[in-house]
Amino acid sequence: MAEIIIMPKLGYNMDEGQLVTWCKNVGDAVAKGEVLFEINTDKTTMPVESTVDGVLLKTMLEEGEYADVFTPIAVIGQAGEDPDAALAASGSAPAEAQKEVAPATVTASGSAKQATAAPVPAPGKLKLTPKARKLIADENIDPASLASVQGTGFRGGITAKDIKASPLARKLAALGGIDLATVQGSGVGGKVLKADVATASAPSSGTEEKKVLSVTPYKGVRKIIGERLAESMSEAPHIYFTDSVDTTALTAFRTMLNESGGVKVAVSDLLIMAASRALRQHPEVNSSLQSDQIITYVSTNIGIAVAGDNGLIVPVVKNAQDKTLTEIAVETRDLVERAKVGRLAPEEYSGGTFSISNLGPFGIENFTAIVNPPESAILAVSAVKKVPVVVTDECGNDAIVVRPMMKIQLSVDHRVIDGLLAASFVKYFKELLQNPIRIVI
Repeated sequence: MAEIIIMPKLGYNMDEGQLVTWCKNVGDAVAKGEVLFEINTDKTTMPVESTVDGVLLKTMLEEGEYADVFTPIAVIGQAGEDPDAALAASGSAPAEAQKEVAPATVTASGSAKQATAAPVPAPGKLKLTPKARKLIADENIDPASLASVQGTGFRGGITAKDIKASPLARKLAALGGIDLATVQGSGVGGKVLKADVATASAPSSGTEEKKVLSVTPYKGVRKIIGERLAESMSEAPHIYFTDSVDTTALTAFRTMLNESGGVKVAVSDLLIMAASRALRQHPEVNSSLQSDQIITYVSTNIGIAVAGDNGLIVPVVKNAQDKTLTEIAVETRDLVERAKVGRLAPEEYSGGTFSISNLGPFGIENFTAIVNPPESAILAVSAVKKVPVVVTDECGNDAIVVRPMMKIQLSVDHRVIDGLLAASFVKYFKELLQNPIRIVI
């Protein structure tokens, strides 16, 4: 009997997934344990294996499209089986397929028998997914208007995507007095997007004030990043501490290490090891606020912010306090390379206790980073710039010299970390970078 393949839930907070690649084509044989498709979760690309043997009979999701978790996206069965009949039997057929097979149901043995079409449920008895219920409540949608909607969720449940207009489209239509039934949707399954309503309401003057290059849904990784950072800024009172570091000694020390042979050491590797040492010196910074408890960690798990194909991701070097500089260099290079192409496992970008965001390679002279919850601090590292500075010699005489200077800024959650503690951390971190031999001994 045909098997319905659903969008899996691969994380506690995952409510939808984006299909990246089908690894099999319709008509291909599929063995249990073979990779059937790849999806983007909240931060990375994960392969999903087939749980059955058979033939891929049908796919219902295009590459690049999103689907709610537990939504049917494919059918695997024996050659010659009718996938639409299997979908109808499970109550999860798309609208067009249900029209074709509605007069019949399928028994457990797979044989079809005649049956009358199921009556349209009353509004109060609609089968709605949690996201659909929330959308109805948030957008004040009349449930009666959904009575004829054919749900594509599990066992025919109506998903948020089956409600054929996005929240922004509904708001724009309400403001402009536009009947959404008259608007042709350009989204998946004919969903009406904001751009569709804007096009329908635009005056036909021949001249457009703004020409749109593209419209991208605010969802997936981009939405997760936005929601987490907005939550961090609204819930955690941020306070910032900035200083400038003379990198003369740091550059000379790194050059000496790399000329000695062996594994090449990057500036980020020295930053990770320096951060680990500074956190051990100031353990209260290595903490997080969870519910009504402040948890202080022995492990210094240092995250490095990386711009990958799927958006910002922070791979974590676990227990950096127990590793040598060479070990950190090898691990960091591997994590960063795989982070850029979205090939990290969830445990490799979670569990951090402190983060570093280094925009120095991009020439940024100064910036402010937002604390990555549930951590309590993040260090922003900027580019090295040669600038005139005042130095004082042993005799107390001042002189203006040109030095390679780098700005560092520590952002902290002021609920957990006091100003004096943060200032002491920055001072110690600066001393390590300006006397780099202390990082490794």
